[in-house]
Amino acid sequence: MAENAAAAAVRAAVTGVDGEPMASIALLYTAPVPNRAPTLITLLLAFALAAVGCGGVERQLVDTASMTAMLETAMPLLAQAYADGNVEVLRPYAAERELARITNLIGDLARSGRHLVPTFHHLTVEDSRTWNNSSAYMTTVEVWDIRLYALGRDDLLAEEIGKSQRVKYQMMRDGDSWRILYRAIEQ
Repeated sequence: MAENAAAAAVRAAVTGVDGEPMASIALLYTAPVPNRAPTLITLLLAFALAAVGCGGVERQLVDTASMTAMLETAMPLLAQAYADGNVEVLRPYAAERELARITNLIGDLARSGRHLVPTFHHLTVEDSRTWNNSSAYMTTVEVWDIRLYALGRDDLLAEEIGKSQRVKYQMMRDGDSWRILYRAIEQ
């Protein structure tokens, strides 16, 4: 096979005074190499993107596990907040705006003479997406028992046992954990 111009230029550049390859370069250059630079660059780029992509997938799994653990801790506290009217138990898990929204919902129920007593059972993550390691959206399917009482009495107005509902969350990273910015039940 004939030596191409690039290989000849490299051979000329690494040849010592005696016509032999210089010792330090001889280990790198021992024979003419066909021009495969585009293929090599493509392969290196593919490996780099795969490595970055795998890290992204791994990070997504860690974030999803962390967000799920937070929700599994916070949802029984959300039930407690509705039952006793005190949203302060949610402060470590929800942003101020979400706490205000829940307070308003509890107030609306009270103004209409009703009192909600939910019981959280479990959740399943349907979808989870994070951006810039700081923001996330998550969709869950949650199972709750929901009991609605007349305010100040034990009169049961409505009851749904084992109610499954799809819930969408917007979250933000807060140190090593996540905080709920917004929670919405899909209708």
